Amino acid sequence: MSSEAISQSDIVKKNTVAIAEMQRKVAEARTIAGRIADSITDFTGSMVFVYVHVVWFAVWISLNLGLIHIPRISEFDPFPFSLLTMVVSLEAIFLSTFVLISQNRLACASEKRAELDLQVNLLAEQKATKVLEMLDQITQQLNQAGSRFNFKPDPEVAALKVSPEPQEVLQVIEETIKDESKETRKVSKAVEDITDEMEAVHHEVKRNSGKLNEVAKDVEEIKQSVRGITSEQERLSLE
Repeated sequence: MSSEAISQSDIVKKNTVAIAEMQRKVAEARTIAGRIADSITDFTGSMVFVYVHVVWFAVWISLNLGLIHIPRISEFDPFPFSLLTMVVSLEAIFLSTFVLISQNRLACASEKRAELDLQVNLLAEQKATKVLEMLDQITQQLNQAGSRFNFKPDPEVAALKVSPEPQEVLQVIEETIKDESKETRKVSKAVEDITDEMEAVHHEVKRNSGKLNEVAKDVEEIKQSVRGITSEQERLSLE
């Protein structure tokens, strides 16, 4: 049990050393410009960078507002601090460029790792397929030898013995994405149709409401006319 644990630990250590060596080679392969960009990016992503800017802005603003008076230096950039704005804008441009350089280098390294993962996965899949073929051949030979074990043929094994090509897998993924996109468009179209129908119903209700208001006004006018006639008849009867 202990020997197995030691063996597994050695394997993990070996893999870790290999990964560290690969990362070291990638770091050493950087150009001088890349190393400078990485150093600046690391510094700008630290709290020291924030503290430096807080002190810088506080001193700059205090000097130009007269809170700190130093002969021949005070108020060289009065409010609204146009010079400070220009300096900060230039700094932002250069910092964004350095960040993009570092991101491009990291993207290249990520692509290499992704390619390595793909190669390892393909190799593992090919090994698994080969092992499955060997096991299937063993079961067939046992069945032919009249062994007391009777292995029934499994259709899934026959399908899994065929190693799929990466192009076929990509084609299946693309077709699945296309089908999902079609379904999404159908749902969106159905939602749009329902929305249009609801708007049409809303307009119809508003139009009918207007007609009902007109009818209500006519009824009210008729009621007033009837009241007037009734009042006139009562007055005549009293006379």
